Amino acid sequence: MNLLSVIIPAKNEEDTIVQTIENLLEEFNNIIDYEILVINDHSDDNTELVLIKLSSKYHNVFYLNNKQIKGVGNAIKFGIKKSKGDIVAICMADGSDSPKDVLISYKFIISGAYDCVFGSRFIIGVKVKDYPFIKWLLNRLFNNFVMFISNSKYNDFTNIFKVYRRKVINSILPINSQGFSIGLEMSLKSFKKMYRIKVIPISWHQRKAGKSKLKIIPNIRLYFKTLITSL
Repeated sequence: MNLLSVIIPAKNEEDTIVQTIENLLEEFNNIIDYEILVINDHSDDNTELVLIKLSSKYHNVFYLNNKQIKGVGNAIKFGIKKSKGDIVAICMADGSDSPKDVLISYKFIISGAYDCVFGSRFIIGVKVKDYPFIKWLLNRLFNNFVMFISNSKYNDFTNIFKVYRRKVINSILPINSQGFSIGLEMSLKSFKKMYRIKVIPISWHQRKAGKSKLKIIPNIRLYFKTLITSL
């Protein structure tokens, strides 16, 4: 079947979500079978109104309101539960992830050689633009620590953009993270299960509108908690 479900958590993304969706549509149309499922994560701006218009305009774009407690991790888990594809991609609503990388990852998986494709922003071949220095520094410190204690060569565990076969996700349930640490948890559990994982260089750029939902200091404790429980 090879239906691709692209899950996008979105909180207060009225200024970015239209371009994010249309970029994905332009990349996918007439090439693969797909659905785009946006999970509105308790937005208090006009995000839901924008999503209503998008889902009415495009037959393969859908949205649901997150029925769980707010949080990007909870929104992603809700989206995974409601999505239909046997291949699942997780992307951010701010447009920082490249649709081309989603398509490349999908093709690696349908080739039969891999069960997951994980993007990295820190290997040869990447195109990263305007990454904030403080976030970059904390990212490198934490990810190198994770590499050391997990004995892994993968260096971007905290990156949420990844593509999975449905069977992989089913095998790593339950997923406990409610926030941004979900990227770390799903990565660690997939490596622990010894799935065939392809790591690719990706393109990433800082959001062009709206505000980042990642609050560094409050999330540090959550990342370490997730690390301890997922190893």
